[in-house]
Amino acid sequence: MPKKITMADIAAELGISTVTVSKALSGQKGVSEEMRQKIMSIAEERGYQKSSQSKENESYKIGVLIDARYLGNIDSFYGHMYQIFSAKAAKLGCFTMLEVLNDEDERNLVYPKLIGDGNVDAVVIMGVLDKPYLLMLDEKLSTPTFYMDFTDRKHQKDSIISDSYYGAYILTNYLFDKGHKDIGYVGTVLATPSITDRYLGYTRALMEHGFSVNSDWVLDDRDLGNHVVDMDKNIKLPKKMPTAFVCNCDLSATRFINYLKEKGYKVPQDISIVGYDDFVYSNSGDDIGLTTYKVDMDEMVRRTLKRIMHTLRGEKYRGGLSIVEGCLVERESVKRLTK
Repeated sequence: MPKKITMADIAAELGISTVTVSKALSGQKGVSEEMRQKIMSIAEERGYQKSSQSKENESYKIGVLIDARYLGNIDSFYGHMYQIFSAKAAKLGCFTMLEVLNDEDERNLVYPKLIGDGNVDAVVIMGVLDKPYLLMLDEKLSTPTFYMDFTDRKHQKDSIISDSYYGAYILTNYLFDKGHKDIGYVGTVLATPSITDRYLGYTRALMEHGFSVNSDWVLDDRDLGNHVVDMDKNIKLPKKMPTAFVCNCDLSATRFINYLKEKGYKVPQDISIVGYDDFVYSNSGDDIGLTTYKVDMDEMVRRTLKRIMHTLRGEKYRGGLSIVEGCLVERESVKRLTK
């Protein structure tokens, strides 16, 4: 009985990756028309047939790229996201490989060593990287690539993000519901897409309540260049303080609470604070539970893996940008003002 031809057999004959064969056979983008015709021709000549059973049993290697600045400690947001991703991938029979990109390699456009072409079947980038580096990857990396927690301007890559815009909009409206009218924002606008989206959600809520943004109350928490949160270096408190702040993430919120404490302010007695992520929510000084917007990491990982498996199995699906809704988590960092 003749041996049944597989995608790996076709790939070996043409000297290309199995993923390229899969994309060609399923009509996916990313394969030249000339190569697609070669693949289709060999598949027809050899009698290639898709097997739904083999799809379920296929195992893939998935590379994950994270910038070192996002992994300051083991309890980092992206460190936790990677743990969830790795565990869910393992349940699908997939192996994950983490590569941490340092600042110097990112500036010098050093090509990834571990997850370069041929080492993995798909690449996931968690957290936005500098545009020149992303452009370099677009030019050199032929492996199917997926973005998590950020997207590109034209949505050319499959991207899964949390609902930053409406999350911050909900948080700001929550403060208005608690009687606050003077509300500031902590986060360096344009430092990352998520910080900017959350600022825009905050701005919309102000506008709908008849208020404009007070630029004195929009405080930078990091440099545009290195994205590292540094309150002492960047924060400049205004002479007239608002009664509440929307912080772009829980890390900034907890550090800002400590910063305010050093300046003689109490949270929430003097200043109310809300964060975003529901990851770091305890102030180490006073153990204040932080009101925040919970990011649904499990759902973000599930959707990303679903798209990866569709792509690697050569199945058609609707790609592009996917926004994952979260929810408000109410704790003790907000004081209700008397009207």
